[in-house]
Amino acid sequence: MSIVKIPKKFRDVLDTLRSGQVEIGLEQLEQIKGFEPQKAIVCAEINYFNSNYEIAMTHDEKGLPFDEQWYAGNVLNEHFAGYTNTALMTGSISRAETFYSNFLIEKEKLNLPEHQIRTYRYQINKHLAQLKGENDLSISRKSLKIVKNGKSTDEFIAQLKQYRPKLTFDSEKGAEYLLYFMLESGNTEESLAYYEKFADKIFPDDIHINAARLFYLTGQIDKARQAIITFAKNWYPVEHIQITPMVLFDYDDLLPVLTAEFKKEILNIPKGK
Repeated sequence: MSIVKIPKKFRDVLDTLRSGQVEIGLEQLEQIKGFEPQKAIVCAEINYFNSNYEIAMTHDEKGLPFDEQWYAGNVLNEHFAGYTNTALMTGSISRAETFYSNFLIEKEKLNLPEHQIRTYRYQINKHLAQLKGENDLSISRKSLKIVKNGKSTDEFIAQLKQYRPKLTFDSEKGAEYLLYFMLESGNTEESLAYYEKFADKIFPDDIHINAARLFYLTGQIDKARQAIITFAKNWYPVEHIQITPMVLFDYDDLLPVLTAEFKKEILNIPKGK
């Protein structure tokens, strides 16, 4: 099946949901005829962030097998992460194993290019392994560590002069370039202070998420949440049917921050603009 085009009437509803008007958007969604897989994905996202776990999993089970109807692969990747983490959290291991096994069985029946079916096999096998308790899988995000003796500020300034000579250390663009490196290999305390100086003025998703991860590691929970809120406000979907940042479930070290109350806050803030 080919990509399904989302009509403007449906896109407008999705814009309403992304704006944080969830109840209104859901009422409008009920008036949309057809597009059942797409609506299932939308409802799964809403229910994950409302902590309605069984309902969220049910919607994913209905929608994800039709992933050929949309273009971006990150929808499947991020929903798989949310689904697996939810199964582990709720003890729904057998249910998730059955879903993944059936998902792959049905994909194997299709006349798919070999590279595509290999990708499905790889993803499913990794999630089945995670359900069995395996960690440090290649589908997991690289962990971050608190760094006390990393590269100095002077070294990062020298790096900026060498590779981005038109930028300065005190500029927003300079910070956007350097923070990718500083949050991984720089002194954590200094890097987070540098991040806070520019947090409201920079946009790359990875910077805000990695700052949140480090704030959590250093016990600064409120600052971790603020970095996630800043990320969510700047977040923009790849696909129309993405209405809230499911990518957060890709980061196992952020899951403790994603309390029921906080997830609901993320769902209800305006984003996607």
